[in-house]
Amino acid sequence: MVLLLATRCVQRRTTPDVYQKLITNSNSYRLIASSCHASDKYSKTSLLSQATSESNSYETAPLIGQYSSPHSLYRKQQFSTAVARDYDSFEADGYEQQSISKLIHKNNDRMPRLQALREQLHHEKRQQQQEKLEQKQKQYSNMQVAENTKSMIEYSTDTDKSILTDTHGRHHNYLRISLSERCNLRCQYCMPPEGVPLSPSSNLLTNDEIMRLVTLFVKNGVDKVRLTGGEPLLRKDLVPLVHSISEELKKSNATSSNLVGITTNGISLSRHVHDLVDAGLTGVNISLDTLSSDRFLEITRRKGLDKVMRAIGDSISAFQNRYGHVRTGPNGTGGSRVKINCVVMNNFNDDELVDFVNMATNTFGGEVDMRFIEWMPFNDNAWSRSRFVSYQDMMEKITSGGLPLERIVDGPNDTTKWWRVSEQDSTRIGFITSMSEHFCSTCNRLRITADGKIKTCLFGSNEKEVSLKDIMRQSSIDDPMQQEDDLSRVIHAAVQRKTFALGGHGSADNIAKAADNRPMTLIGG
Repeated sequence: MVLLLATRCVQRRTTPDVYQKLITNSNSYRLIASSCHASDKYSKTSLLSQATSESNSYETAPLIGQYSSPHSLYRKQQFSTAVARDYDSFEADGYEQQSISKLIHKNNDRMPRLQALREQLHHEKRQQQQEKLEQKQKQYSNMQVAENTKSMIEYSTDTDKSILTDTHGRHHNYLRISLSERCNLRCQYCMPPEGVPLSPSSNLLTNDEIMRLVTLFVKNGVDKVRLTGGEPLLRKDLVPLVHSISEELKKSNATSSNLVGITTNGISLSRHVHDLVDAGLTGVNISLDTLSSDRFLEITRRKGLDKVMRAIGDSISAFQNRYGHVRTGPNGTGGSRVKINCVVMNNFNDDELVDFVNMATNTFGGEVDMRFIEWMPFNDNAWSRSRFVSYQDMMEKITSGGLPLERIVDGPNDTTKWWRVSEQDSTRIGFITSMSEHFCSTCNRLRITADGKIKTCLFGSNEKEVSLKDIMRQSSIDDPMQQEDDLSRVIHAAVQRKTFALGGHGSADNIAKAADNRPMTLIGG
């Protein structure tokens, strides 16, 4: 750490009492100003040159690659600026320039007096300097300065293996991309009633940038892409984007999966679903947390239940028209291309679980999959243990309501525990047990936020996010192959840092307590 301790002359004209000494202590340097008579001359150029070269020497701990951390870069810049500023003030006051190297040798015998003054100055200035440093570091962390981008990024030096395989042996073939931070609802479990601060549109990924990332991820084994938000249907150029992603998957993968899905609140889905399915959409997840109009208004802070119900039926029709049936397996078996997601909360909608199962079976003829999701903690969603309903509690409420369930087989890397009411009923009932029985050991998902950052875990802290957008926009390299290599190394380094479970927090309560994540709408689910 570099600390600049400076004092002015008490008597400027008669006894100039400023000298500077550079003390080496491991990898830290302190420029200490104290009181003495000065006679040796030094130049501004030599001082700045020496200070800069010395400050460079402590920035040798690389991340992964050759770039220093943002904090070390910040300290280096502040060090050089401070040296130049204090030199100018000394020169303006008429002080003679002194050679720092000579002063170090000349004043070794004055260390007791210097030490006392140094401690006094440190005691007086420490708090003020710490506050200023914290303020500047906070400002720096929010800046997106082009020349500093590389210093914020880790670059992997080992990409011989798949860049999408982490240290726990999990290969990630499922990419979730958030298209928008905006949403036309204000769901309680997702964001506060006033909404959340949004990024300027210029900070969001363009279609070209999204396709550039999709191409790279598909090249490295991704065969499933889901578009999320916010509300992805608010993006005007969604249909051509879905078509481009679908074509890229077909071109690059030999497997038959090549799934392009979307997660939506369904409010405007009916207007777009047929065009999206024609463009290559293979599945849609629709969020619906209550079958009561009054409760819908309460939880979403908006009206629209009728629109969502209509969107479910329209989605079933669109997939039946395109594929002949709505389920993905042969002869209409397997999972449905239309899934309804319901976040369950105590004393709010936990009394509607049986109604949801009956709706899936009776209203939609068993053509949809019904999934119940444990409420998860995110920033600003007021998560509390008292309103949490676990997987086992949901099961008990359904079975006690007269619907005995039987277990069926889950898919590979499935986040859902699947059940059905009976052999005759094609409706699948699923439970996403992120908090009570997490499925992190088989996680195969990576996320790209709307502002272009890779997020390796849904519950990971903001500090672990890395901006791929900045790399693409600020690269000075003209060679496309070299640009792709840079992105690959950054993605690989991010994947290597992925924790084993729950973002490293250990439990839902710890996630809520840490509060170091984004609101759900800014992640993309």
